[in-house]
Amino acid sequence: MGREYCHTCEVLKEFYWLKLNQFLLAARSASASLSRIENLPGEDQVEKSKEDALEALNALLHHAKACYGLANDEAA
Repeated sequence: MGREYCHTCEVLKEFYWLKLNQFLLAARSASASLSRIENLPGEDQVEKSKEDALEALNALLHHAKACYGLANDEAA
């Protein structure tokens, strides 16, 4: 795995942006004045989307630390 390009980093970045955009869309839809329509996400969906985005960011950061050699080897 080269430092100039890491396929896993790129995939995790794209996954994070996807989850972040899903969260932003859900949050914006829930706060719309027409939020009483059934097809719009409720607070549960917004919370789930937020958790998904945070998990994706955590995975990206965890991999990036390992990829760039910043992770501590606590097992040693």
